Amino acid sequence: MILFALLLIPFSYLMLGLLIKKSGIKQRLALLFATVNFLWALALVPIVQFREIIVVQMGSWAAPYGISLVADRFSVLMLVVAAFVFFLTTIYATQSVDKARRKNGHFFFSFGILMGVNGSFMAGDLFNLYVWFEVMLMSSFILVSLGGERQQLEGSIKYLILNLISSLFFVAGIGLLYGKLGSLNLADLSQKMASATDNLAVLNPALILIFVGFSIKGALFPFFFWLPASYHTPPPAVTALFAGLLTKVGIYSLVRFYTLFLYYDHGFWNEVVLWMGGLSMVIGVIAASSQYDFRKILSFHIISQVGYVVIALGFFTVAGLTAALFFLVHNMLAKTNAFLVAGWVHRERGTLNLKVLGDMFNKSPVWGILFFISAFSLAGLPPLSGFFGKYLVLKAGIEADQIFITLVALFVGLFTLFSMVKIWMEVFWKRQPEDIAQPAPINLKPANWMLFSSVVMALAIVGMGLWAAPIVDYCQLAAEDLLTPSKYIDYVLGYH
Repeated sequence: MILFALLLIPFSYLMLGLLIKKSGIKQRLALLFATVNFLWALALVPIVQFREIIVVQMGSWAAPYGISLVADRFSVLMLVVAAFVFFLTTIYATQSVDKARRKNGHFFFSFGILMGVNGSFMAGDLFNLYVWFEVMLMSSFILVSLGGERQQLEGSIKYLILNLISSLFFVAGIGLLYGKLGSLNLADLSQKMASATDNLAVLNPALILIFVGFSIKGALFPFFFWLPASYHTPPPAVTALFAGLLTKVGIYSLVRFYTLFLYYDHGFWNEVVLWMGGLSMVIGVIAASSQYDFRKILSFHIISQVGYVVIALGFFTVAGLTAALFFLVHNMLAKTNAFLVAGWVHRERGTLNLKVLGDMFNKSPVWGILFFISAFSLAGLPPLSGFFGKYLVLKAGIEADQIFITLVALFVGLFTLFSMVKIWMEVFWKRQPEDIAQPAPINLKPANWMLFSSVVMALAIVGMGLWAAPIVDYCQLAAEDLLTPSKYIDYVLGYH
């Protein structure tokens, strides 16, 4: 029940959403259920610290025959951060999303995404992971297209088609893997692969297909093009939710897949992962530098930032995985908050074109400071969370003798700083151009709840930097668990 509740909470909201017609009640219920989901996820932290891995066998069917819900330190970390991001973006959406979209199901489909995210982080078998991916895809597609504007529909079609291709690769790989090993339970598959190391070549087609599926979901090179084509089209509150959760589920799945399966052939996969991560960093940051739309710059930086996580995974050491987990959490917070600030700018000025914007710091120094915290955390300035995230990645790279890719990461950090300074100067510091026609503001009413969400997120970013040591310690324990797949196998299959 303790894990199943994280599926039951969003499911209960979805059922109530079908029965209740008044949008005001739906909104209040959304805030209540988002709060309960966050508190429930937070309560798992001391439990997993004591029990190490929580396993629930649905319907009392023992693994590998039944459906297993599994939460180790890594899963719980992701559940907590995802719940925190969802809680704050839900509060933000009460003022950011227009009344028509709220009435037509914004919160309903947001909880569909939450259910898919929670299910993905706890899935103990590949088929159920695929099911939760599809739940996220259906809900996110509707959120992207909700409103029916031309730009949205173009973005949503690209988003849907390319993510369906990802699902096709994933389900084809699942079918091939089941045909070879006769199981879909993650622990059981890992155990069977451990006993068949001399014949792993026959599994490579299935593993490659699944790897490509996760890479598309995580927006890694060369499969990232769907993200910048679609993330700038929906309302900023939706983009913030997507940036904080959706690509991170793909990266979570890749880390889980790598540490349970791909490490058996680490000589090959390490090189693949390092090259993909490195190219994602470089291409993402260079593409971002050439953009003049606030959200497009941030969208390309999603690609660049997940590259840091992937190269740290490719180091495949305790230090590398510790850095990957810490950086992943940092990025979920900082990137989401940068999009929250973009949403406020869009609300006040009716545009996110950097050439048209300006003088926003004088309009609201508080929002300027909030962007400064988020942007320069992404750039890696101390004492913010991004500084420690990048420091851990660079340190792990040097210790793993991956000097070239470490220098690439350092180089990318300089370009990230350039992009963030560019936004700061163009949006917040320079005088607003008087010779360019200004779009009408979308809404000039007070945005107190939007401000609340961004302030809390910014405090979390600062707090993660100031109190990095205990978070790094937790990430190190999670990394050690990931590098010991036998522990995961023993708990899930009941040997422990």
